[in-house]
Amino acid sequence: MTRPRSADTDSGLCFRCGGDVPAGRDWCPYCGTPAVVAAPPPPGPPAPAFPGPTLTLGPAAAYARETRPGRRAALLAVAVVGALLLAGGLVAGVTRLTGGGPESAAGDYFDALGDGDAAAALELVATADGFDPARYPLLSDAALARDRWRPRDVRIGRAQRAARDGADVYTVEARYRAGDRTVAQTVVVVRGDGGDYRLRVPFVLVGVDGQRGREVSVNGVRLAPAERVTAAFPGAYEATAAGNTLLAESRVSAVAQANGFSGYGAALRFGVPELAAGAEQDIQRQVRAALDRCATSTRAQPAGCPFGLNVPGTAVTVRWTITAYPAVSVRTDSVMWFGGSAVQLADDGAGRVRWSADYTDYSGTRRSQSGDTAFRINGSAQAASNGIQVRLT
Repeated sequence: MTRPRSADTDSGLCFRCGGDVPAGRDWCPYCGTPAVVAAPPPPGPPAPAFPGPTLTLGPAAAYARETRPGRRAALLAVAVVGALLLAGGLVAGVTRLTGGGPESAAGDYFDALGDGDAAAALELVATADGFDPARYPLLSDAALARDRWRPRDVRIGRAQRAARDGADVYTVEARYRAGDRTVAQTVVVVRGDGGDYRLRVPFVLVGVDGQRGREVSVNGVRLAPAERVTAAFPGAYEATAAGNTLLAESRVSAVAQANGFSGYGAALRFGVPELAAGAEQDIQRQVRAALDRCATSTRAQPAGCPFGLNVPGTAVTVRWTITAYPAVSVRTDSVMWFGGSAVQLADDGAGRVRWSADYTDYSGTRRSQSGDTAFRINGSAQAASNGIQVRLT
């Protein structure tokens, strides 16, 4: 069945099957893949919503053994031939010396990535208009700035044709090295009305998790908080969660992996963070200061304090004396219990407080009682712009 594009289906293409996803739709109407929403665009006309990863069609391709010439060398050869044709008085278009088939389009795309040329790579994408680097910052030269982030040792397989919707659709499998791994990624190539070949959404879905409120960059490109999932070129990905007053810097790397749900994805999970240097000592100092403030209260239930009394009377006055301070520790593995950069506080159970209470009972008699009791620390520590904030509960 043909899937026409219309004014209400300009939000984008499904990253998996290539079908049109109407504006405001959370799921692809053809294959059910969830639509991924891009980060808010800068001022200007709204860009289409984010389509999902490419669909793997057909069997794995057989690999060509010859080495592809570099894209720059091919373009230089084209320029020389073009100059000769113009010198001969000819003005006809020049066929790229790298060939004009789907394999050539796929090869040129990976050559551009190998050169770190994001604009040239996007020129070979049929849906490039929907992928403004201002909204998808990993589709930029900056994200390809280091050789180790680019795909290398690329081999392009033979195209497999799959007729769909009356158009020429091909799949081409590319094998490349990314980081210390070999990745096999199938890209979809379509033939346009003019006979040229372009790739349909040849990207990787990159997801970031575990940043714990810290500023995150991938391949040196800062991601906004809303960009937990975004599109990237094939290659290797290195993510950094910047350190703050509470949590230390974290680093993680990943390469693309095929999966049956979203095509090709790379999961950048930071895992359990470490505390920043001096953070635990700062927290312990603040907890002790907070306990000392609690001990100055004359209330039976001091606000925000780990100890208190239920006194059966009125006109209550309590004197508190901490006789043993607990050893306070920080649980970074429980950081997911809190929003942003926050961690849970724990102790060794050694805290004890002596109390002396004066009050009037229900018969009107003035009474005094005293005793001591254990208390436990419950609370959290939160990274803030002015340092670490400790809260006891």
